Amino acid sequence: EVLQTQSANISTMITGRQITELPFASRDALDLVLLLPGTSTPGRPRTSTINGLPKGSLNITMDGVNIQDNTLKSSDGFFTYIRPRIDAVEEVTVSTATPGAESSGEGAVQIKFVTKSGNNEYHGSLYEYHRNPVLNSNYWFNNRANLPRARVLLNQFGGRVGGPISVPKVFNGKDKAFFFVNYEEYRLPEQATRQ
Repeated sequence: EVLQTQSANISTMITGRQITELPFASRDALDLVLLLPGTSTPGRPRTSTINGLPKGSLNITMDGVNIQDNTLKSSDGFFTYIRPRIDAVEEVTVSTATPGAESSGEGAVQIKFVTKSGNNEYHGSLYEYHRNPVLNSNYWFNNRANLPRARVLLNQFGGRVGGPISVPKVFNGKDKAFFFVNYEEYRLPEQATRQ
């Protein structure tokens, strides 16, 4: 709709194919919020603000459950205990300006993640992102200081699968019961050169 007459809520939603096709550097779904209007990121993603509001006004939920670290909410509002992953997220909604009653009055800005669920067909995917020191070039500052190439060895892999729950000759979950599983592992052994 061009003009919303049912609610004063201002919200933006990213769903399905938009999530997988948007270009961003990490596989963290929270970074999707950085691409939405009203978000300002002066440095790293955790320094971001929305509509200039303080970080204490943010509320981040996944399937309706608060996943934020509420101890440091006023100083680090973009930090969550559970990091939503791209392959597990169906939609991301950012609501500002009078969010609805489902937001339980937790903050002026609501960032809501909804995870995927199974359906009547089996679907899945596998992936691997690999970064190897043999394939990397040296940083400009390392070249200037005659330092060796930094060793960055990243291996990030995982997969997801969802569909109907069925046990042959016992239970057919089609149109009744579904499952969805997502697994991701991130390996980044690091070393640093210091003088």
